[in-house]
Amino acid sequence: MTETIVLGPVVVRIPPDPSLSRVLRLTASGVAGMAGYSVDEIDDIKIAVSEVLLALIEHGAGGLIEVEFAVEERAFIVRAHTPIDSFDTEHPDLALCRTVLAGVCTSHGIELIDGEAHIWAAVAHTPHP
Repeated sequence: MTETIVLGPVVVRIPPDPSLSRVLRLTASGVAGMAGYSVDEIDDIKIAVSEVLLALIEHGAGGLIEVEFAVEERAFIVRAHTPIDSFDTEHPDLALCRTVLAGVCTSHGIELIDGEAHIWAAVAHTPHP
């Protein structure tokens, strides 16, 4: 019998610096590893984290980016947001981000909510006995 593990949320606030992507990927890997995710699933999570961060850095207003990691009901969830001046959810860069996220995630979204860019992504987990 497998039990559902719920971890988090773990919340990290970082300046919009691409070099901090590694910190976020390591944090996400640690949370996913504690929840029993496979190496392949963790690789997908790390790709999702990098894409989410890069999109918010490129399209944000230069403010702090808040990233949340949580394990919920057989899925690892990455949620992130940052203040924006303007946000075109149909921008070609974001279309590429959606394409990458669609390749590694079971679901994802990019939205403008109350003056902030919000991006979320979910990577499914297949428990192994």
